Amino acid sequence: MNKMIFVLMSILLLASCSENVSKNNVKEEKSSSQVTNVAKSEVESLTESIASDSLNVELYIQRARVNLANEKISSAIKDINAALSLDRKNIDAHLVLADVYYALGDDDNILLTLNKACEYAPLDSRPIVKLSELSFLQGNVNLANAYIDKALELDRFNPRAYFMRAMIALSVNDTVVAMKNFMTARIQDESFIEPKIQIAHIYAAQNDTLAAKAFFEEAIMESPDDLSLKYDYALYLQDNGYPEQAILYYDTLLCAVPNHPDCIYNKGYVNLVYLGDNEKALECFNKVLEINPKSVNALFNKGRTYEQMGDYINAKSIYLQILKSYPDYKLAVDAVNRINE
Repeated sequence: MNKMIFVLMSILLLASCSENVSKNNVKEEKSSSQVTNVAKSEVESLTESIASDSLNVELYIQRARVNLANEKISSAIKDINAALSLDRKNIDAHLVLADVYYALGDDDNILLTLNKACEYAPLDSRPIVKLSELSFLQGNVNLANAYIDKALELDRFNPRAYFMRAMIALSVNDTVVAMKNFMTARIQDESFIEPKIQIAHIYAAQNDTLAAKAFFEEAIMESPDDLSLKYDYALYLQDNGYPEQAILYYDTLLCAVPNHPDCIYNKGYVNLVYLGDNEKALECFNKVLEINPKSVNALFNKGRTYEQMGDYINAKSIYLQILKSYPDYKLAVDAVNRINE
């Protein structure tokens, strides 16, 4: 459950195989190529629209969102300032500004911005939900819950509020309440992906494989370009008895993010441990070491592969190579002792 909370913390205001792999790495590498090009195209289109309609507040807000998503913080701030100069009480502009301050780690200004939004629009529940999110991220669960109660008093049809209540429940290990609220958020907004991901994780933790797979696949179907989600699912598949399907997802990810070491490493691990395909495993670990020669886990598993192939000379040589740099690497120590027996 702690992993679920950590992953979703980064979503609020905006591992496997001993490798400490990060699904965020997959998303980041894509953003350096394909996503950047898409964002640039969106920015150019919005810039053209603004040139012909310079008093349209919504266009500045839209461009700010794109710039923020593409980590162009200064451009996002410029757009939001332009929007607020046209309409200082525009709530959407204040909400985006709060996200900008979140990206900057400026909690004080997030609070000021959201309180101002509440002052301008006391019947709008969205700033209140964001105040709950901020309180939750700061560790104040009671205040976060109080804000959600207030938001739902204003608007019972608010999937984000139910999602937030579920996250709060997860933080205190109340899975029943969490599941109920994630389900409500999902029912109220079928396009809201995060509740489905969290439901999948809960079912996974409960060893309900069929339900977990169903919710992962539903989320992927509705968000097919979300590489981090596919990576998360691939990890789940490899650890829960579906190695062939895991390989398929890693291959899909590698089509979008070529030479990504985490995906290649995990693909090698699946081939080594679950499928017993030593040749493919060796190919993967060698590829990882080409990309990152310092990957001790890839090097160790290359040794394991040789050992599994019966090539004890190469296996021992690799284990001893590891121990020169990491003399306390217990797995390598155990492996050398095992071969010497």
